This record gives sequence, structure tokens and C-alpha cells, in this order.
Amino acid sequence: MRGALAGGPGMQVACGDCVGCCTSSYFIRIRATESEALRRIPPEQLTDSPRDPPGTRLMGYDHQGHCPMFRDGGCSIYSHRPDTCRTYDCRVFTAAGLDAGSGRGVINERVARWRFEYPEAGDAEEQRAVRAAAAFLRQHPVRFPNGHVPSRAADIAVLAVKAYPVFMGALGSHEDTVAGIIEACRKFDQQRG
Repeated sequence: MRGALAGGPGMQVACGDCVGCCTSSYFIRIRATESEALRRIPPEQLTDSPRDPPGTRLMGYDHQGHCPMFRDGGCSIYSHRPDTCRTYDCRVFTAAGLDAGSGRGVINERVARWRFEYPEAGDAEEQRAVRAAAAFLRQHPVRFPNGHVPSRAADIAVLAVKAYPVFMGALGSHEDTVAGIIEACRKFDQQRG
């Protein structure tokens, strides 16, 4: 997951016949550099993203909550799908001890079934740290700059994956923990370059 978030190849998720992410009312972020995806999505399905860098577009969903590219039970642009879709991994919710939120029943059922194995020493401790990071983010949003952290479960889970090293040892004050999370996320995001 950390590799995919850092710009590496997408994860190999055992989706099987699950299409929960395609049918759960998600907005899909598409960066300006994703020209192949943008060429295949009808312009009327896209809008400018108000919170992202210029040129970033958002693709919404239909009245059923389905991605407009979801047709005949699958993605009609699968080999050219946006990076958001390539890196989506519902296991991040399980890792963070969260569900995907209301209205995402298919994903939540899948999240409840995921189980992790810990083949190497320290793996279970890292998983515990991801859950601790997610819990801290949810319990202390007003301690962060501008008085909040993202409220969407997916965003909290991703932040927890980025910042979990802060929770691998003894924690200091809440202020020190917040500073550690911000620095860990900043360093993580610099890897993408």
C-alpha cells in the first residue's frame, strides 16, 4: 500500500467479482497528466476539482452511485483507468480499523472479511501502529492546522498508512504527535517526486 501511495505500481487486490469501489458513489480524481484516462472519459462526465492542483478533474457517479465508466458489470476503460482506481485498495480500511462509511455496504462487507498475516517480525506491530494512527486522527482533528483532518474514512486510512511510523514507539504530547504526523506525511509525499 505504501508503495502504491508513493507512486509505485498499483496493488494486486484479490477483488474477484467484487465491484464495490465502482458502485459506491465515489468521486474519482484524475490528474492532468493522466491523458489516456482523460481521452476515454466523456468531457461531460468531468468537472474541475476545487481542492487539487490546476488541471485535476473529478468524475462523479450516476443516480445509482455507479461510476459512469462501469458498464456490463465491469470497467469499460480498465486498461486506461485513472490512477485513483489503480491504487484503490479496500484493505486500507481493514488495516486502519475503519469501515468505508455509510452507503458503502458492498465495500464494508468486503472490509469485514479481510484478514492479515504477519510473516515477519514487526508486521503485527506495524498494523497496530496504523490502527493507532487512524484512531488518533479521528479523535483529535481539531489539533491539526486549520482545525481539522479529512473526515472521509478513506482519507483518514491513507493518512494513517503514511504516518504510522510515528506510532511505532512511545508517544509524546498530543502536540508532538501532531507534529510527527505532519512531518511523516510530508516526507512520505516527497517520495512521489
